[in-house]
Amino acid sequence: MQKMTTSLATSKHIFNITAEHRAALRSPQLCCGDVEFNEILKSIKQTYNTEGFVLVRGLLDDDTKERLVAAGHELQSADTRRPIGNQFNALEFGSAFNSEKVIFREVALDSAIPAIIARVLLDIEDGDEKKNDTTLRLLKDAFMAKGKEESHCGWHVDDNVFWPTDSSSSGVNVWLSLDEIPAKYGGGMAVSPKSHTAEWRRDAYASIGSTPTLPPEGVSPAQLRKTFGQTCNMASLNEEINAKIEYTKLVFDYQPGDCLFCHRWLFHRSTIINEDGMKHYDDNSALKRYTIRYERGSAKLIQGVSLEPSVLMDPQNSGKSLDEVCEINNKPFYPRCWPPLQVEEKKVQSVGMDVLSQEIFPLAQKKKIETIQGLMAAGAGKA
Repeated sequence: MQKMTTSLATSKHIFNITAEHRAALRSPQLCCGDVEFNEILKSIKQTYNTEGFVLVRGLLDDDTKERLVAAGHELQSADTRRPIGNQFNALEFGSAFNSEKVIFREVALDSAIPAIIARVLLDIEDGDEKKNDTTLRLLKDAFMAKGKEESHCGWHVDDNVFWPTDSSSSGVNVWLSLDEIPAKYGGGMAVSPKSHTAEWRRDAYASIGSTPTLPPEGVSPAQLRKTFGQTCNMASLNEEINAKIEYTKLVFDYQPGDCLFCHRWLFHRSTIINEDGMKHYDDNSALKRYTIRYERGSAKLIQGVSLEPSVLMDPQNSGKSLDEVCEINNKPFYPRCWPPLQVEEKKVQSVGMDVLSQEIFPLAQKKKIETIQGLMAAGAGKA
């Protein structure tokens, strides 16, 4: 068995963006006479494509970063946000839909983050009708805080609950640090470089029941029941593959505002605060992060049984593209991030997100619980 190692990310994985660069990324036309900046963008794209990840600093201005950190602190401090389980100190899904904490919406939809994804990482061109990938949409987001929990999620790619599109799509997962998280203390996010193209990746998918192993014609109740809850358990399900991934482990010294961009199929895992970290952080500490998943509007939802709100509310949405779901239902289940919306379009989308949050998602959550209970009951009956 290979010896497990841990490596710290180097400068080749980390890039810095200035205020002028942020403005250029968000401008109507990406034109910048700064030759050095153009080379930075090329390097960012090359690193992302080759390694499967890249860390970018400076995408949020100081005011935005401070407001986001403050909102995260408020969510983490609220006892009502504390989830059931032992992996997170606090957890809130769909933070961009939270009308009381609009900073999450601003960051997810209107910052330089979706701009760099659309223009650099995924190369979505503005208004090019000849391409089938003309929009970028927010697929999922979540605010999380990790303290001194008893466990963590092992090596994985996001399952069909966190990433409900089929395996033909390759969106971008953003891990945004809201705290200073030195690698030597643990508590951050680790990645496995180049795992999105590794020879062993399909064996790894099969071990934890990842989306590429699901039948394209549709997911049956039995298949969903079989794979439900396996995502984080690579270490116990396939020790050999887990050791291979662990051998490649790379960690970071995170700063507030750091954005780690990961390919959808890059294997990653959270890390537990170690003994030195226990001494460093006080008893009430919780390391906060905001995760945002983006997909092309042409990406299609998985067919068959689903726990996805848009499908729970209307099963006819199963198998449709994100663009189609939003257009047919006239609801921003997957808010558009790119091309940028006009002022009035942005207002309409924002109102629609509030309606979903206040009226639709609570109903979908009830349906989700009923679906899970039904799946588990059926499984118990066959046991």
